Amino acid sequence: MPLMTIPKPRKIIKNWFFWLIVITVTAIILRSLPAWTNAAWGCDFGIYYGLTNSLVDNQELFNPYYGWGGSYQYFPVLYAVTGAAHWITGIDVLTIMPKIAPIFGGLSVLLFYFVVYELLGDRKKALLSSLFLAVMPFHVYQTSHASPLTIGHFFMMFSIYFFIKFRKDTRFIIPLFISTILLIMSHHLTTYFYLVSLICIVFVENASKKEWTHSLKKDVLYILATSGLIFSYWIFIATPVYDSFMRGGLRLGPININSSYTIILFYMLFASMFGIVWLKRRLNLFIIRGKPTVKSAIVKFFLTMAICLTVMSIFSVFKLPWTNFSFTPLSIIYSLPLILIFAFGVAGFRYTRFIQNGSFIRGWLLAILVSFVYGLLTNSSAILPHRHFEYIMAPLSIISIFGISGIFLNLNYERISKFTKKIHHINKPSLYYFKKSSFLQKRQLIYIAVIFFLVTANAVSVYPSHVALNASYEVITGEDFAVIEWMDENFDKNSSIIASDHRLARITEAVGFNTTLDESSIIWISENFTDYIHELEGIGKNYGKITHVIIDDIMKDRVVHVGFGEIFYMTNESYEKFSYQPFELAYRNATLNQDMEEEHWAEVYTVNWTFIKEILVKA
Repeated sequence: MPLMTIPKPRKIIKNWFFWLIVITVTAIILRSLPAWTNAAWGCDFGIYYGLTNSLVDNQELFNPYYGWGGSYQYFPVLYAVTGAAHWITGIDVLTIMPKIAPIFGGLSVLLFYFVVYELLGDRKKALLSSLFLAVMPFHVYQTSHASPLTIGHFFMMFSIYFFIKFRKDTRFIIPLFISTILLIMSHHLTTYFYLVSLICIVFVENASKKEWTHSLKKDVLYILATSGLIFSYWIFIATPVYDSFMRGGLRLGPININSSYTIILFYMLFASMFGIVWLKRRLNLFIIRGKPTVKSAIVKFFLTMAICLTVMSIFSVFKLPWTNFSFTPLSIIYSLPLILIFAFGVAGFRYTRFIQNGSFIRGWLLAILVSFVYGLLTNSSAILPHRHFEYIMAPLSIISIFGISGIFLNLNYERISKFTKKIHHINKPSLYYFKKSSFLQKRQLIYIAVIFFLVTANAVSVYPSHVALNASYEVITGEDFAVIEWMDENFDKNSSIIASDHRLARITEAVGFNTTLDESSIIWISENFTDYIHELEGIGKNYGKITHVIIDDIMKDRVVHVGFGEIFYMTNESYEKFSYQPFELAYRNATLNQDMEEEHWAEVYTVNWTFIKEILVKA
């Protein structure tokens, strides 16, 4: 039997599969950092933790949910995957849940490689695009959470891959529909972006050609079937999603389309797409002539940089309308690596007209941009503008590669090195070609250096850029869990109403307590009893009298993230009021570092209603 030979290191390094493994492992590690360095991670973690426990205990796919928000119980793929891992390994849900989801987030980068390779047929560009997506801040940050959207990104990429394969071979219809169903049951917003992306891809592909694409019939049938599945799932199962996406209708300024016609309008717009394509061909509109030049790419790059920095500077003074926070100077600095990629993406957009399946990539990007503009114009509460950025990272990762290569690999040698022609003589041709070869090598080195810098800078800035915004802080500490576990053992859940920030309130709901459902906010920033007594009593709120308050070092020293757009900052004075009546410290858990200083702490206070009644009687 012949002995198995071990490949030489040089041969391994030249193998595309080796680099794909490196990129995938990097993507997983980068997304897993918060889960391995904290007890848990994510402001909404408690929601998904509680629903996973319900699935494990009841062994039912759909479980009732009575906490903050809605519709979470109708997207159970994350909970089922975590539950299966729990049953197989025996590891408790709290430990294993934060660790599993980021793996799927990283694996979506692996799938993205195959998507890009199917589109471009170029392994090098597919690897570089995947490398960019592996470190893209919005994609990394969002898919680092143990949340349905992380699983949604995974199955969306799977579905896009099988969609491309299905167009070439009908036999892929079975895995395509399996991945589509799993996507629909994973996350509604990701499903929305998948559907609108496919529609725009088909539209742009056909609008870019003089004849209908060979896969048009397949595309239309699949989109109609998929949209039918999506709408049916929302109408009959995930009813809160139908209420938020559909029942409110569509609004454009003074025009408001009733909910009854929303789905009908969708199919009408889908059908009219083909009329627009026909009209475009008939009138010969939007004909693009001439390939992009290095000069035009550089102009677009610097113009994009200027616009992005100007807009961010403006919103460092004013609050962003849909998020209620402003950019800090530090957050702008941390955002520079991503802005550079945006600028390269704009510079590379024109190149998609001259590459294989460029119209597919262009349609993918335009779908998200159109949805983003719609969200801005309508101030939609369902299609939030900032949620588009995580989904635009994928097509941007492809297009930006062409922007970088268009600038750094397509520089005109003849213009830059005219002086070499002067020293070129008939009897010395080797000197000229040596100069030319030397320049090309330097140009290649610059290209590699730019890629290396962008990848490194974006990877490093992922988590600091979010912290620098001072808008939320998603770390959940072991001390937080210790306090909530103590409450679980000592407080009556039926008669308790807990006030805390969004992170900790969701976890207390997960173990069975009632909360203020993010309706208490003044209590965190006020010092005077008369300013927050109405919140303690629940006057004008959807909760009764607050019985307990949870505070940790993150709330005191960083930010109190109550809910979307509800951001507050405690002062020493607003925190110190909890040291006096009507508050009584019931339990405190803290951890000391090597210098015997408190690293993290969490406290739970009981509200003394006997004391409050005495004050109110005297008043």
